[in-house]
Amino acid sequence: MTFSDPENPVPPERAQQSEPAGGPSPEFLSASPQFPVPAPQNEIFPEDIRTPWGGGELLLLLGFAIGSLFFLDTILELFLIAHYHLNRTQLMHLVRDNAGVAVGFQALWSGVIFLFLFLMIRQYNGAPFWASLRWRALRPKNRPPALIYTGCIFGGITLAILVGIFSRFAGEKKNLPIEKLFQTRADIVWLAIFGICVAPFFEETIFRGYLYPVFARKMGIPLGIFVTGLLFGLMHAVQLWGGWAQIAMLIFVGIVLTAARACTGSVVASYLIHLSYNSFLFFGYFVATSGLKNIPHAH
Repeated sequence: MTFSDPENPVPPERAQQSEPAGGPSPEFLSASPQFPVPAPQNEIFPEDIRTPWGGGELLLLLGFAIGSLFFLDTILELFLIAHYHLNRTQLMHLVRDNAGVAVGFQALWSGVIFLFLFLMIRQYNGAPFWASLRWRALRPKNRPPALIYTGCIFGGITLAILVGIFSRFAGEKKNLPIEKLFQTRADIVWLAIFGICVAPFFEETIFRGYLYPVFARKMGIPLGIFVTGLLFGLMHAVQLWGGWAQIAMLIFVGIVLTAARACTGSVVASYLIHLSYNSFLFFGYFVATSGLKNIPHAH
């Protein structure tokens, strides 16, 4: 029994499939799982958006994400009050403006959600984890794979340059909430580590791996791409509140990332674009501040 929507193209028979006698085969970057799909649905849904979860599971994941956020936030506040004897004002300042605390909390929360997602797919849905999320190698039909991988990397750099140009043309909003985290070299290093090593992997797994296939099946691929990109941009809206042009550009970035996932059928494509996009932004900040020697918001 699942919470999946009625048109979920993967029937219960998948639970009866057993693994080879030699143990489970590697899933990461492997070929996509061959779920038994009825012929009519096989014609309706492209292979890369056929997954064993549906709208019900998305709501379950959303509920867990919100619940775990409040739970972890409460635990963090109690810990800081008990060990550092902070008042409410000092606590809010520390949690909001200290990059180390913010990054550590975000990384912990991301890990908890990722674990829940792993258990949902492997234990509840009974499906291979990486292959179901379409973490698989790019296999273009008429082009060398190296060309596609390189194109994704340079595509992310190009996207970062275009976003930067548009932001300057639209007028960069000052005193955004996220700017309070860019105060010391250590803060920026923490943010760079998270923004390069954690955020692209986690966000692509959630948005392009888990959410997009369900939206694409329910709404159609074009609208599914737009909705996934919209949610991606809105997720960052709190950090950029007041910078409406910046929020709009992040929605655009989310749409581009989802379109790359849709065109290639692989989350690897959107991940490489996302990774090079974030990396170039931090590299540009490093150059603009003369190696973090002239940080604009330093205190």
